[in-house]
Amino acid sequence: MVRAILIDDEEIALDVMEILLHEVGGVTVLGKFSLVSDAIAQVDAMLPDLIFLDIEMPETSGLAAAAKLLERFPDADIVYVTAHSQYAVDAFDTKAIGYLLKPVAKPRLVAALERHAELREKAARRAGAGSLTSDRDGAQSPEPSRRTLSLKLLESIELYDADGRLFTWRTKKTKEMFVYLWHHGGTPVYRDRILEHLWPELDAERAQALFHTTMYYVRNTLKSAGYPEMIGSGDERYWMRTDEVACDVTRLEALIGTGRRTSDAEELLSLYRGDYCETENYGWAYSRRYELRAAVVRHLEQWAEHAAGDSLKERMLRKLIELHPYEEKYYDRLARHLTFMGDTSAADEVDLLKETAFRADLGLQIADNIRE
Repeated sequence: MVRAILIDDEEIALDVMEILLHEVGGVTVLGKFSLVSDAIAQVDAMLPDLIFLDIEMPETSGLAAAAKLLERFPDADIVYVTAHSQYAVDAFDTKAIGYLLKPVAKPRLVAALERHAELREKAARRAGAGSLTSDRDGAQSPEPSRRTLSLKLLESIELYDADGRLFTWRTKKTKEMFVYLWHHGGTPVYRDRILEHLWPELDAERAQALFHTTMYYVRNTLKSAGYPEMIGSGDERYWMRTDEVACDVTRLEALIGTGRRTSDAEELLSLYRGDYCETENYGWAYSRRYELRAAVVRHLEQWAEHAAGDSLKERMLRKLIELHPYEEKYYDRLARHLTFMGDTSAADEVDLLKETAFRADLGLQIADNIRE
């Protein structure tokens, strides 16, 4: 038996839909609500499979309500019931499985219920096929553990699935929400704090609406990739299961903490393509960005003193110049090293590079003084 709830600000519409569902059969109506807030407050105890939802309601839009409801129950299906056809495109953007125009025609309602049953059957078949694998003799054995996602945050932000396919995010905020939750390392974060960091310029009502929509998109993207339970929530807090994500930042921090071998230094230089979330202007990420950069600089300084290979030492010093182009000592150390190696022309080029950098810096200072 399919469990359903009905939400519509018109009581007569709720009664008509309940009658239609009774006539069709196979559906239990758990509750009828005139206000979205009442439905959201009580839906936790109901565990609906289907939510029939009006779109134009005085308290809030049905489209926004769907995101809030699906955040709590991502496995529930939404069927919109409305007198207005102009919302169809936006409705299906929220992954609705049906869009019924009032007065609801029974054949259209049956089609929506059949669509729901078909989707559930396919999901059950996928789950059954994935839960067991066959060995050489045909015997079934437990499914191997799920492979982790791969997240790159140094310079650009890229998330890859276990097969190396790049994730495509629905919106920029969807990507930012995912990174924000990873950034907190599995620690639960209160919703109000997330609103302050991701939508600081908006009022609370607008920010909350965007939050619920964005959270729905994040969860739905992960669910589609086979990770339906990666984002947890409770007590108005949200967190990520970071054990399912392998990240270049985590590896970098391990190298900074324990790396001493030549291979570790090679890996660090390869990993540190750029700063933490460098291509995105996330204000909440600035502190960690500067901490990581400072840690990398300290580690490179120490490593460069005892580097085993001349080429490796040169690359470390060039990396330090890249990270701190106005730090004179790095140019001097590199020039001395190149001179010691007998490459005086390369040492001269470094001296010229230093002169150019500091001349440019002096020009900027003069321009600043003139403006003042």
